[in-house]
Amino acid sequence: MARLSLYLIVGLIAGAIWANTGTRDPGYVLLAWGDWQIETSVWLALSLLLLGLLMLWLVLRVVRSTLSVPGAISLWVGSRTEKGAQVRTDKGFAAFYEGRWDAAERALSKTRGVRESTLLHPLYAALAALHLGKTDRALKLLDAAEEDGTLPSSVIALVRAQSQLASGALDQAARSLASLSAQEQDTPRAKSIRCDLAQRLGEWREVCALVADVRRSQLYPSTTLDQWEQQAWCELITEGAADEVLSTWKRAPDALKAENSPIWHRLIARLREHPDAEGLYKAISVRLEQYGEPVTLQCVAALPEQYAGKLKKRVSKWVEHDADGDCHAALAHIAECGGDSASAGDLWQIAYQRKPSIPHALRWAAWLRTAGQYERADALEAEALAALRQT
Repeated sequence: MARLSLYLIVGLIAGAIWANTGTRDPGYVLLAWGDWQIETSVWLALSLLLLGLLMLWLVLRVVRSTLSVPGAISLWVGSRTEKGAQVRTDKGFAAFYEGRWDAAERALSKTRGVRESTLLHPLYAALAALHLGKTDRALKLLDAAEEDGTLPSSVIALVRAQSQLASGALDQAARSLASLSAQEQDTPRAKSIRCDLAQRLGEWREVCALVADVRRSQLYPSTTLDQWEQQAWCELITEGAADEVLSTWKRAPDALKAENSPIWHRLIARLREHPDAEGLYKAISVRLEQYGEPVTLQCVAALPEQYAGKLKKRVSKWVEHDADGDCHAALAHIAECGGDSASAGDLWQIAYQRKPSIPHALRWAAWLRTAGQYERADALEAEALAALRQT
């Protein structure tokens, strides 16, 4: 309000000065052009001059506004295009997160060629196509991104390897991974793809070396990684030399050495193939400190005399938990190795009563025969033979 008052006062002063000046006669202005002459007062000439300048300024403003219309239209259209691209991008990423791969692939592919398109658009469009099982489509998107230079070569190689892996092209996936540098192969995503490829190719040492890092990255389900890791260590023990499997077992993660674990069963089977029972004895001796599994106790019952007698104390700790008779059978074998025939007979009887298996029946029958109880031994052997025929 104060500013408006100031403007009014200044305007009134300027108007008074102009009116006062206009009452005087400062002279006239004469304009001649050929036969034409125009004569007017100085004040009218100045007024016309000011009016002409004002009109010229208005005309220039109109012309400038007219010339700027195409640019404004272009800017408006461009803003609409950018807005549409952003909307499609948001919808595409949201659909990708929700697992709607078809919607994500369509939305992100439409941004191709838009000025605001980034490396995320072709990357996630290819990944969405990969999740749909359209590996050919994913590879085409990657090839186009490689031509446009919108994606780093390392990212293209990784997604391409993942697509080839999904389609079963293992050799091509290996070549894609080989194109990466050592630093690029050490990224969590690269290690995950390398581990998956090694598992399919049966490169078990590579799987064992990578699976821990892949588990930390959480890029694969833990159940899948557990299966891979268990299979890899089992295969290493199976394929390894008999005199090396014990050291392989020691290097295996503790999580795979739980009671009745498949890898322990595989180790026992492999060690029993070796003519020298020393490795089997060492493994069983350590194992009995923690677990008294049936398979371990059954191995004790098959050990040579020089080894079985050394395990009596460790086997005895599991006798109270012996529901299947395997611990009593192991103690019976140890008693026989030590020359305690009477105790061996009682133990074989308990083992057979708790689990009337073929091995228990045959071992007890053998003891009965040495004790002169032939009829009872024949009956046990007949039962074992009948059970063997049924299986």
